[in-house]
Amino acid sequence: WLYNIVINVPSLKYLNFVDFYGHDLCLCENMPEVTEAIVKVVNKSPKKLLESLPSVKNLYLCLTASKPSMLQHRIEFYHLVHLEICQHSPGWWDLLTWMLDSSPKLQVLRLNKCKERPCFISFIEHCRRGPSSVPECLRLHLSTFEWKYYNGRDEEKKVVAYIFNNARQLKTAAFSVQRVFTKEERFQKHKELVSLPRA
Repeated sequence: WLYNIVINVPSLKYLNFVDFYGHDLCLCENMPEVTEAIVKVVNKSPKKLLESLPSVKNLYLCLTASKPSMLQHRIEFYHLVHLEICQHSPGWWDLLTWMLDSSPKLQVLRLNKCKERPCFISFIEHCRRGPSSVPECLRLHLSTFEWKYYNGRDEEKKVVAYIFNNARQLKTAAFSVQRVFTKEERFQKHKELVSLPRA
């Protein structure tokens, strides 16, 4: 059965919110002191929850079946400098571009797999075009980009190409691949990444 969750903790510093059952959220107050948050939500839109984290600096997001309507709302994360996103979530590319647009001071971006429970739908079938204007964080602040479990598929290479083409302050890019690849396959993927043009 479903129920509402009310969070009223104005002095909270760290939030780890995991909901794989699709509960509704009812937040009666902001959480202005939260600087680090882990948010894993299935089915329901986490819009209310994210709006309640205006001061978050470190954020891990795993949103499976995120509603497109959530991405139509503008939520500014002015203090966010470290973002990690589960890239196996359906619609993760839309979520990524939305977060880049909403996080003007972002310095570290990590793409990862869901750590505790596998997401229900695997990779997107195609990578959509990037935002028409380059997000401020890419032009001015992003210095570290990491991708765990990178497979080198066409849609993934498009994401990397977009980051490389627009992240003017990028200093470090790190990729780890699945162990099923042979040494030759890993070398080929490394060669493809190195050959991509960079800003």
